[in-house]
Amino acid sequence: MLEIGKLFSHKPDHPMNSVAAARKILKKLDESKPKPGPVEALIQVEGWANSLAGTDGFACDDRFLIVAEIESSGGRVVGEVFQEYLRHIHKRDQEQRTLYESLHGYWSAVAAAYERCVVDHEAGESGATRLTQHLAIAVARAIRAGEHAERMSQLRYIGSGAELWKSPCRLFAYAEKMEVDHVSIVVHEREVHSTVRAELLRMAAMSLAALHELPPEQVELAGRILERFAVSFAWSTEPSADCNFVLDLAEGAAPRQRRPDEAASPAKRFFGGGPALPKLEEIGGLVEKDLLAEEARFGPEFSQAQIFSVIRHLLVYLGPNPPQRRFPRTVVTAPVTIIHGFTAISPCVTTLDAGSGAAIDDNLNVEQRKRSDVQLTAEAPDSEPEVWTTRDRSEWGLGVEIPQRLGAWAEPGVLCGGRDSEASPWWVGIIRSVEASEFGRMRCGLWIMSKRPIATHLRVIGNETHQLANWETSSGGFKYSYLRALLLPDGVKAHDRPVMLIERQNIWIGELYEIMAGEHTRHVRLMELIEEGADYMRVGFAWVAPGTP
Repeated sequence: MLEIGKLFSHKPDHPMNSVAAARKILKKLDESKPKPGPVEALIQVEGWANSLAGTDGFACDDRFLIVAEIESSGGRVVGEVFQEYLRHIHKRDQEQRTLYESLHGYWSAVAAAYERCVVDHEAGESGATRLTQHLAIAVARAIRAGEHAERMSQLRYIGSGAELWKSPCRLFAYAEKMEVDHVSIVVHEREVHSTVRAELLRMAAMSLAALHELPPEQVELAGRILERFAVSFAWSTEPSADCNFVLDLAEGAAPRQRRPDEAASPAKRFFGGGPALPKLEEIGGLVEKDLLAEEARFGPEFSQAQIFSVIRHLLVYLGPNPPQRRFPRTVVTAPVTIIHGFTAISPCVTTLDAGSGAAIDDNLNVEQRKRSDVQLTAEAPDSEPEVWTTRDRSEWGLGVEIPQRLGAWAEPGVLCGGRDSEASPWWVGIIRSVEASEFGRMRCGLWIMSKRPIATHLRVIGNETHQLANWETSSGGFKYSYLRALLLPDGVKAHDRPVMLIERQNIWIGELYEIMAGEHTRHVRLMELIEEGADYMRVGFAWVAPGTP
């Protein structure tokens, strides 16, 4: 039955002044000839969402239903555009920028359109009473769309603006006022249940998780993991042991770590990993043992090592004691020469070969007995060196600015070598953070893993199920597998074990290797995968005595 209030209502001056009109227009877009490409189609849908957000005269419930139709239409192409973006994720070119702008613009417009529904409801506009039954969903969709837009910025390492948190804080405060913040809802069809609070907590966790330290694929993976676990975060209006972060709804600023003496206030909300942390640890344990079911792996595009690395990262930054800067920074302006990639770095650093007159001890110290066998090589690197500008430095880190048109490959997780002058030895490190601007400027933070790395080769021996004896050929010989390695004598240890970098490959924890270095080869066993990059794996290992099975 038609509601009496709507018999005398005036339709807004807008082409999509009803659900039926919206469906007709959106269907025409889908069936237009020639059919627009996914990016063009998404931009058109974005335009309609922006239009709905900015046009007065809609009843609250009508606007909500029309925005839902617009989002449904966008949903038919946004996944395709995003997959294309993932295929271009390592290329900072115009095509990647176009894909980014279409995705960021679409999600921003959807967020604004749903937010307008909530703002009108709060103002008591026409249809507010009818929208109340959908209010929690409208708030949740607005926050989620805003989080998707912000995630796109994080994928390009673009810093958040000061205004980012004003909208989600305002929306959540209103959801609390209306007592729908904790109500179980299905945000979109065929999804698991969520709450407005869980949507806010996922966005907060993404903000706190130092995603600028992760490679772009892992930024997306972190978002997918938090989609599953944010609902289990601890939450309180009072400071507590489980709630080591705080969000001030009145301030509308980004969430931050709670100060030890932080007092409660009406607008402050305290939260932390809480029950989600042991659940993440459990998943990490399953991944490490390769026992995580295929359907639970957050997407086929992510490797076991990537899942393990991201879970480890989230546990560190969302745990009770997030990292703090350990070494003071000194402002300095100086050039630094940078190369990148395992194959480019290996020829540049000290090289130790089998049969050389040198010995290597348990602490990776090299006793040089025949000087000519352990030296800096003169091989040309595989990548062209670039000169960047150091802006600040610490004992084990650099803050650098990348000149425009250089560093197109720069992103978190990339292995780098660097030196201050031609007379300086090469160090090896990893890009740990990236901050980019819309104007093309990029700044990076690099962690120096070793100031005196040693390049060598490893020969695979095997493990309990991959023994060397199984590789004997029909001719009576053995087929060995070799790979490059970088030993890190002064590197940070992992659980009191030495650490090295090896070329990225499929490995088994417990696998035996022979270090092809010095006059007496030595065996090691891989004990722990610490981190995986595009072309390297950082692993902890243990020395194995001769004859040990």
